[in-house]
Amino acid sequence: MEKFRLDNPLAPKAIKNKSAKKTKDTLYEQMLKRGEELLEKPLKGGGEEKVRVQHNKGRMTVWERIKVLTSEEPHITFQNWGSELDGAGIVTGILHIDGRDVAVYGHDFTVRAGSIDSTNGAKLARQILMAGEHGIPLIGMNDSAGAYVPDGVGGLDGYSEAFAAMRKISGIVPSILLMFGYNAGGGAYLPRQGSFLIQPENTFFGLTGPNVVREALGEDITADELGGPKVHSKSGVVDLTAPDELGALTDSTASFELSPG
Repeated sequence: MEKFRLDNPLAPKAIKNKSAKKTKDTLYEQMLKRGEELLEKPLKGGGEEKVRVQHNKGRMTVWERIKVLTSEEPHITFQNWGSELDGAGIVTGILHIDGRDVAVYGHDFTVRAGSIDSTNGAKLARQILMAGEHGIPLIGMNDSAGAYVPDGVGGLDGYSEAFAAMRKISGIVPSILLMFGYNAGGGAYLPRQGSFLIQPENTFFGLTGPNVVREALGEDITADELGGPKVHSKSGVVDLTAPDELGALTDSTASFELSPG
């Protein structure tokens, strides 16, 4: 007579068959994956094509500049949340550089040309004030077309908050600001309020560009003649020039030797 055998439902084979069946993610798992995607989104900036354009102009992205400043993982502060999460054109964080904490902000030119609106203007102001509150240096990497025009007066409000914050920390903590790319309007005003301003070659900052000068005054002038490192270093607007972005970033950390703490 054949013996009766009761299969163990917990046997490895049974477990394997059970686990092989694909189940739909729970709502919690779906939200967790969505959260991870949101955290990764700012690192992509405005997308591959815009990053490629930035590189073709000989410029780094804001995330690449951060990696030059430190090899340690940055602590990103005041992140923007929402369906269009992309850092809102500006990244703020705390970096550990040469044994000290440093507050950092940097415009992401691949997102809305790094322009400022009321939201990211408030975020920038909060980062600047936090540096003063905690007594840590500030590094600012400017690469901005100025105020975000579609936001109307919101862009001006954003800059006014950042201007006020920069004045409040003046004389309290050192602020080393760097000019990258092509900066106009508020993107040119704010950096000069810092303690130390560095401008590499092939960059521009000014009230407006050569095209507007040509239209308004009928004068032909190049971007370098109007707001390049030579003219700004001669006038005293810029404290130090550098051959390229890498040199400017290196000089920014070296300048800490001149500051206390």
